[in-house]
Amino acid sequence: MVKRPGPKKVELFDLALLKGDIHSLDHGCKRSAGAIGLYGRYRQRVSRRELSRMVAQVRHDLWVDQRKNLLRIEWLMPGVVWAMDATEHDRRAADGEEIHLHNTQDLGSRYKFLPMAGGYPVGEEIAGYLADKFFRFGPPLLLKRDNGGNMNHLAVNEVLSEFFILPLNSPAYYAPYNGAIEESQGELKKCLRDKLGQAPSCSREQIEPYAEAAVHDLNHRLRGCLGGKTSCQVFFHSGNKPTFTKRERRDIYDCLMEQVERILAEMNQFGQAAKESAWRIAVEFWLQSKGYIKVHINRKVSPNLTPILAP
Repeated sequence: MVKRPGPKKVELFDLALLKGDIHSLDHGCKRSAGAIGLYGRYRQRVSRRELSRMVAQVRHDLWVDQRKNLLRIEWLMPGVVWAMDATEHDRRAADGEEIHLHNTQDLGSRYKFLPMAGGYPVGEEIAGYLADKFFRFGPPLLLKRDNGGNMNHLAVNEVLSEFFILPLNSPAYYAPYNGAIEESQGELKKCLRDKLGQAPSCSREQIEPYAEAAVHDLNHRLRGCLGGKTSCQVFFHSGNKPTFTKRERRDIYDCLMEQVERILAEMNQFGQAAKESAWRIAVEFWLQSKGYIKVHINRKVSPNLTPILAP
């Protein structure tokens, strides 16, 4: 029998099954018990290095999930961090098309900027929208966003670079990291439903004034978390809202990157996911050190998690 040249074909396997087996391992803060045995089962189909990378990523993601369940962020200062997110409205347009809402909010004041409403916004549209808001209201230091392609578009990144705004992306597949804007989306959609009432379906173009009216009402709602003030009052009339020069923004970036390098060295991980995680951790501690946020421990979480979650 003549053997064909080249490497032998590798038996196909279900990647989802492997991922499920990885999740079922006993993951600690630095080790995952059972990983060696798992490699023995899959050694003909995946390399040791690739399996180790996948196990480390799952272990890291679990740590992030648990840590975020343990901690709650209170945003104390307007003008420092904005967040943006997109969602679909509950109703469809008259032609049956989905209605998209692109919401941007200042986290310290809960002030919502007039949203983009209608069709799905492409990257260039979001970039123009953000540039307009930065010119009118002043640029924040940081902008939180998820990993959607339109929100990470080259045009959006160019606008952030132009204004020296530092991006802060959510971990992949972990919406609660941007929980404040997620809650804001729910507020906006509920208020929009109330505005529309029993009105018949409208076009994408007609939805925008309703969405703007909803945002106006929400910005003038008295909020206990703001000491009984409205978002509009806190955002526009806060006497201590900070501003950052381009030089200060550059110095802050350099300081954060130094911290990122130290975190990576301690983790002994230098992949892209580790770098993104280190950046989020560095930003969080910097904001806390400056008094821009306060971190609260969720007492409902089991105290047995504390040793694993400690940074």
